Amino acid sequence: MDKRLILLGTFIAVSFFATAERTLDSLFTVLDAEVAQADIYITRRQAMIDSLRAVRPMTDEVRLRIAKEYQHFQSDSSRAWYLKLQNAEPAIRTESCIRVVRLLASSGHYSNAIAVWEKEDPETFKSSEGYKSAWLLYSYVAANAQIPIMQEEAKAKTQQYYDSMMVELEHEAAYSEESALWLASYRAQERHDWQEAIYYNEQLINRYLPNNNQYAILAYGQAMLYEQLGNQEKRMEWLVRSAICDVRCGITDNGSSWLLAQDCFEAGDIRRAYNLSDYSLTNATFFNAPTRFIQNFTPGHLIASRYEHEHRQAAIRLLIALISLAVVLVLLGFGVIYTLRQNKKLHQLNAQLSAINAQLKEADNVKEQYICRYLEVYSDYIRRLTTMARKAGEKDSAAFMDREMENFYRSFDDTFLSLYGSFVHDFNALLKPELRITPKPGERMTVELRIFALILLGITSSAKIADLLCYSPNTISNYRVKMKNGALGDRDTFEQRVQQIRNSFNV
Repeated sequence: MDKRLILLGTFIAVSFFATAERTLDSLFTVLDAEVAQADIYITRRQAMIDSLRAVRPMTDEVRLRIAKEYQHFQSDSSRAWYLKLQNAEPAIRTESCIRVVRLLASSGHYSNAIAVWEKEDPETFKSSEGYKSAWLLYSYVAANAQIPIMQEEAKAKTQQYYDSMMVELEHEAAYSEESALWLASYRAQERHDWQEAIYYNEQLINRYLPNNNQYAILAYGQAMLYEQLGNQEKRMEWLVRSAICDVRCGITDNGSSWLLAQDCFEAGDIRRAYNLSDYSLTNATFFNAPTRFIQNFTPGHLIASRYEHEHRQAAIRLLIALISLAVVLVLLGFGVIYTLRQNKKLHQLNAQLSAINAQLKEADNVKEQYICRYLEVYSDYIRRLTTMARKAGEKDSAAFMDREMENFYRSFDDTFLSLYGSFVHDFNALLKPELRITPKPGERMTVELRIFALILLGITSSAKIADLLCYSPNTISNYRVKMKNGALGDRDTFEQRVQQIRNSFNV
């Protein structure tokens, strides 16, 4: 049972991480596509701002909205529009002061932000958002102060305004659900209960659509909370969500894309790191916040240098590959030309060989015709001499005939075997072992072998064979039947197989 639970737990864990990896890959694919068309979103945002600037009559409400639209788009323009609200009604003036302090603080203009803060009546900032701006301002000052005493003072004010913000949130939480969620999230972070902080922060995120700038800010905060937990997978997932929202909103004050560029660089994904770094650096220049540019210039330069190095290496590898391919193509061309020439020569040689084979075949046919003709003349000559001896009253005409036939058979055997030297062996291979023929000492072939030698030469008529060898046709037929009966395999094809023996000598 325990083993099954362990296996089930392992399966669930593997499935979870595999799903998380697919989710992150999918989000990165979306981000890559959106970054590629970031100019469209920036143009769209600029067009929306231009339409607001064209509104007439121009009211303080419209001016405030224009300043807010510029806040994460162009810092100088946003600041200029906030300054136009110095004489606006109290509620609008208060919001513009709170927002300009936060803008100046995030842009690195700390002294200007402090000047605006200290110039205003403290009651102006008496709200959770007002104290949050002061808290963020002095936390930036504390992080960047070079003089210890100034750093200590900034830390003290950071804590002071944080405490004030929490007091205001306590009051606001009674009638604002969003304030209650912020309060719960901050309290969880104070206790380092990152899981609970993530829960409340996610409740805040769910209040916004993923095409709202506040969603991008909260998603960035969620990534930082997951970083505290050590969950890098979820950290990157929320950074990507934040970056996608930034692109779609036409935001140029980016934080998520910079962190993602560095993460991708460390992971070895140089191309994506370069694209995100180039996108972020271009936006930082457009946003015109010195601290953003300075903070990200060095890592951006490192990423660009590495990308250019790898790009050069890739170009060199491509050049080498192209040169190698060109060499291979040249060699292949030579090979094709050489092969064509060799094929032409081979074709010529084949033609010559075919002609020679035809000549040899013709010569063999002529040779066999001469042999047959020779046999006919020789046998006819012996019969004529025997007839003449008989008419002359020669008493030993039969002995004469035997001597001449013996000479004839010896001459035939020598002539035939000079052409078909392995005939006796090849012929015996077609017979059953007990019927195979072995010539007597002093003989080269027997009557049976001579009969089938003539059949090999194409003389298949028993009468013709009998005439050439001076036997009766009946004797020849009996020998042929005897050999067929002793043949291996089909007896009806025996003589055809004997004739095929000659093919081995014509190859």
